[in-house]
Amino acid sequence: MKKEPVFLRALAMGDLNRTLKWHNDPALYATLGGAFRPVSRAVEREWLRRKRAFTSGEINLAICAAKTGLHVGNIYLRNLDWVARRGEVHIFIGDRKHRRKGYGQSAVRQLAEQAFRTLGLQRLYLLVLADNAAAIKTYEKCGFVVEGRLRRHAFKGGRFKDMLAMGRCATETAAGRSRGETE
Repeated sequence: MKKEPVFLRALAMGDLNRTLKWHNDPALYATLGGAFRPVSRAVEREWLRRKRAFTSGEINLAICAAKTGLHVGNIYLRNLDWVARRGEVHIFIGDRKHRRKGYGQSAVRQLAEQAFRTLGLQRLYLLVLADNAAAIKTYEKCGFVVEGRLRRHAFKGGRFKDMLAMGRCATETAAGRSRGETE
């Protein structure tokens, strides 16, 4: 088995300077569905404190380069529904220089493995800007399929943009083929 280029770990207070930089980067937010809002160091410290605390509704992890241990991005499993056994994936690679190295794909693959095998979830889903071809390609390589289009769902750069809803079920492999399990 090929060694993964990243590992996932819990967020730590030592990540504050990096997460503050990323959360104040309008170029990063141009690729994400959420709105950009600059945050102060105090607000970021409180955000990080809350995201490190245990909750049954979300899991928030740092993405770290395997060779160096450098924290390069974050991945989250949010809106966990333990009855329906589903969760929503959010991810970003913070600095542009760490993108297009397979880090995002590795992180999504590892999170999916943990969600399906360890947590017993049956479905993962996400929203992605319809014009973010690199992210869509990454998700497809991890077994996610486009399930729908949310028209004019995000407001970016002064205009409305469509978002795609993508999902993957536990009965599907990363290549998108069914494992032969039935409902």
